[in-house]
Amino acid sequence: MLAVFICYQWLSFFLAGEAGRVRRFVLQGKKAIESKNILRCADMISINYKDKYGNERSSLLYATKEGFAYYLKIFVNIEEMNIELSESKKEATVRVTALVIGQPKDKIAEKIMEGDKGKFQLRLIKEEDKWKLAEIEFFESVTIMGHEVS
Repeated sequence: MLAVFICYQWLSFFLAGEAGRVRRFVLQGKKAIESKNILRCADMISINYKDKYGNERSSLLYATKEGFAYYLKIFVNIEEMNIELSESKKEATVRVTALVIGQPKDKIAEKIMEGDKGKFQLRLIKEEDKWKLAEIEFFESVTIMGHEVS
């Protein structure tokens, strides 16, 4: 049984193509967020990360760490994912619609993102043959930890 699983994983890695690897990267990020694994999140962010909100890699990691401390539990449901690869297959743009629910400590769960407010875009780049997050952009303002991000 273990041999079948390993064979399946090996085949899916090589036969999925670059779009499959991007999809797997996004799903691994979802898992890292839900498990609040800051080290895995840090490994997924490019050293050259910079977004239109003024965040660089260090400030994004700090905000992520603060979010993990603020929320007792985080649930992410990816409702839609659209992947566009560059011709060189070294960059990808991923448009995502997601429902994100966080439960602050000692409070009732709150929706962080959903529907139109759950749409965002990830720009990924390949560094040393691994996909890394280079930028994130929200299409609508969202409220995270009581602060509006727009």
